[in-house]
Amino acid sequence: MEQYNESDIVLQEKPQSTATNTNTYQRPQVDYPYQYQQTPQPDFYNSIINSLSGWMKFLGIFTIVIGAITCIGIISAAIGVPMIFAGISLTNASKTVKEYADFKNPNVLYNLFSYLKKYFKIQGILAIVSIALAFVYIVIVLVILALGAYSYMYNY
Repeated sequence: MEQYNESDIVLQEKPQSTATNTNTYQRPQVDYPYQYQQTPQPDFYNSIINSLSGWMKFLGIFTIVIGAITCIGIISAAIGVPMIFAGISLTNASKTVKEYADFKNPNVLYNLFSYLKKYFKIQGILAIVSIALAFVYIVIVLVILALGAYSYMYNY
């Protein structure tokens, strides 16, 4: 006669399938306690979402206007055009946040995060370009100062 301890009994609570067909994969039964719980959304969530939507819309329009002003120059248009696209993406994200607040449809969140990803990617690229240009500008200024100091030393 076999002896069982408590751990063996726990293992036997969910017995293994006795199917002999090994071609089909059966996903193991795992209990996640917090997987599908939905928390109720109080009214202050709606006020936060509405405030977020308003600020996103303001910053999106502001980015579009600054991008349009930057496009006045031919060379600066290389920075202005991506800013316009980033602003459009942020205003679209604002509309999507408002739609989520109205309908509470979680599928809308995919569009929201897609717009935000595009906005932050463009802004990140512009930040990297501006850091690189600032570095080049500093190097050029230091070279000009060094050449000026060199010529000043030998003229007097």
